[in-house]
Amino acid sequence: MKIHQMLPNYWYGDAIGNTVTEFKRLLNQWGYESEVFADLVHEKLSARPYREFANEPDDSLLIYHYSTGSPVNEFALEHAGRVILMYHNITPHEFFEGYIPEAAQRCKEGRELLRKFAGKTRFAMAVSSYNEEELKSLGFTNTAIVPCIIDFDRIKPTGKKMFDDGKTNILFVGRVSPNKRHEDLIAIYRYYKEFINPDSRLILVGGYDGGGKYYTALRNLTQVWDLDGVVFTGVAPDEELGDYFASADVFLCASRHEGFCIPLIEAMRFGVPVVALAKTAVKDTMGGEGLLFDEYDPSAMAEAIAMLKEDGALREQVIARQKARAHDFDHSKLTENFKTVLKRAIGE
Repeated sequence: MKIHQMLPNYWYGDAIGNTVTEFKRLLNQWGYESEVFADLVHEKLSARPYREFANEPDDSLLIYHYSTGSPVNEFALEHAGRVILMYHNITPHEFFEGYIPEAAQRCKEGRELLRKFAGKTRFAMAVSSYNEEELKSLGFTNTAIVPCIIDFDRIKPTGKKMFDDGKTNILFVGRVSPNKRHEDLIAIYRYYKEFINPDSRLILVGGYDGGGKYYTALRNLTQVWDLDGVVFTGVAPDEELGDYFASADVFLCASRHEGFCIPLIEAMRFGVPVVALAKTAVKDTMGGEGLLFDEYDPSAMAEAIAMLKEDGALREQVIARQKARAHDFDHSKLTENFKTVLKRAIGE
């Protein structure tokens, strides 16, 4: 049996790209013929041009990874006869309006088209219960939760000291994007630095457009507030990422929209206590662990950072519970879950 995969952008190092690579390895291991079809492909990866899928036999199954607006979505809708949707979620377009109009348009188009897949799809997999509920609201009936399968062991501290000067290091990992609300992270840090601990810094690990409106607005914000200690590192390769986690005192997340949020799991695995806004899939991924807030409150979230820094017993308790939660995402468990769901989806 042929079970192929398709996605608009097959990128190295991101959650979707890593999952596609791991799915392909597993599908081949289980005896299925499987190739990846994509539009844009990172130089470290290989895939066939997505239009070549039109030449595949009609009985080929296609796992289609849905995460953005793209002409590839329309192609899959038209040419794939047996579709299993893998829904990673699409950021609401409103977050990008005023910053990245083209991204806003892609997200808007992607969300509008998603409903049409409900009648086309034989089965839909969602990376979180938040995503699954969205699919159900759009008319998808046969669904299951299949989290991204990630090799977390690829990230290991090298022993290099990052910002090892005694300051409290508050960390966030994720691309600099309006839905992740870096301005709120900066506001929480401002309160913490001004009223609780001036000997601190905010480390923001993730790619950004140095000339983009959103990044420029964030830099202007730090200048208006005369706030030092905000560090934008850019993209960190795996060999550096472990050192950032190893140097962090607290992981802080104020994102307003996440379909899964893998850095939360990385923080839990590295023993970094999490303070987070429990919006969208963040609550699902954390499983109730960490110090979670239903509503954004910069002073309260700053105080939570202080509690985790100063109360050793609380810190140890939070870390222990987080590590137990992180085991729910062990590679072996997620692989077995994917295998079970796949057999259900294809009727084996």
